[in-house]
Amino acid sequence: MVRDRSGARSNLSASLGDYLTGDGNCWSWGWSVNRSYDNEWTGDDSTKVRLRAACDARAYAAIGDDTTVPPMSSSHRSYGSQPPARRRGLWIAVVATVIVAAAGALTAVVVTHGHSSRTKDVAQHTTQLTQGVTTPVTPNSPTAHAPAGPPPKTVRVTSDLNDGDKVGVGQPIVLNFSPSPTDSSAFTKAVTVTVNGHPANGAWYWEKPYADQPIQAHYRERSYWPANATIQVKLPIGGRSAGKGLAYAGALTSVTFTTGDSHVSTVDYASRKLTVTSNGRVVGTFPVSLGAAATPTYNGIKVVMQKGEDAPGTDTLRPNGTVMMSGPGYSNDPVPWSVRITASGEYVHAAGWNTNIGVRDTSNGCTNLKPADGKWFYNFSLLGDVVQYSNTDGDPMNPLDGLGDWNIGWSQWTQGGQLLNH
Repeated sequence: MVRDRSGARSNLSASLGDYLTGDGNCWSWGWSVNRSYDNEWTGDDSTKVRLRAACDARAYAAIGDDTTVPPMSSSHRSYGSQPPARRRGLWIAVVATVIVAAAGALTAVVVTHGHSSRTKDVAQHTTQLTQGVTTPVTPNSPTAHAPAGPPPKTVRVTSDLNDGDKVGVGQPIVLNFSPSPTDSSAFTKAVTVTVNGHPANGAWYWEKPYADQPIQAHYRERSYWPANATIQVKLPIGGRSAGKGLAYAGALTSVTFTTGDSHVSTVDYASRKLTVTSNGRVVGTFPVSLGAAATPTYNGIKVVMQKGEDAPGTDTLRPNGTVMMSGPGYSNDPVPWSVRITASGEYVHAAGWNTNIGVRDTSNGCTNLKPADGKWFYNFSLLGDVVQYSNTDGDPMNPLDGLGDWNIGWSQWTQGGQLLNH
């Protein structure tokens, strides 16, 4: 096709003539399509944009880049028969569709009127139309898209904490996922945690509490939370990737909770004493009996995770913080004022039957208190309070045995656990 810039207007006529004259087949096809689909085209703005863009691109490809195309009439006319030949050399308000058959594909190129951009600007609006054939699309084509795969599987997210909860300073943020994410990148980049409105200086740690359970994400700072603080987690993760073929649900968007006074208790095996502090001040010291040699109490930092238990089939706690316990020599016995500190079953509780409290260690691993002391400790405690054990005959507490997060060193914690932080 001629592209001599010195004869741009005649070249444009010649270029259009290639399509609008000759044997009349191209004109005839374009005119009849224009007539048949006139209502559809004029009713679809997006289609008109694409057709005009394609037309402009084709027209400017036929003439020089610096040539101004003469304006055309703004009217649109439909003909009941093929237009007379004398109109072919004029600019008229007609949409002419040109079919270019190449490599077995049908590409619709449209010439129209009005203001247009240069070819390189309108190419993004040009679309390929197929009529019963497969249209090849090159990788650089603006319409090239990866084949649509199956939608990602939704990863549901829940929190152990609810809005408005008041917890102890050792309570980590715990999020549960189902199914398990396989990549933490999008999560850790999107989720934020603040303490009293300021960015927290903590990290997420990903772990499975049990091998057959989905993964959890735990968050804590290097040290315990400050007392009487407001902590907020923002979770703008809905639709973000949780790994290949996985995307987070968007139902949980934030959690806001508070801490109470800083309750940190220590249990020393050598002295058989429980020392309780509140905001750094000692508020109670009580004699204890710990685990016997065959069932020793674990060492380490434990966090209050439960107080009492619900009566079966209800949401109501049993009276007096009672938990039904079983062990060597007893089964389903009611134990009052029970404060759970490990998932495996260690409690701080009242033990009126134990006459060795403060003298010998005879329990099955629990921390036994006299009845009045057990009641006081139960009423004093918040979920998330810290109880630190030292010098016992037991092994170090497994960090996955409840809320044993504080038994993982900070350098290891910040790496992220089973899903590395990014």
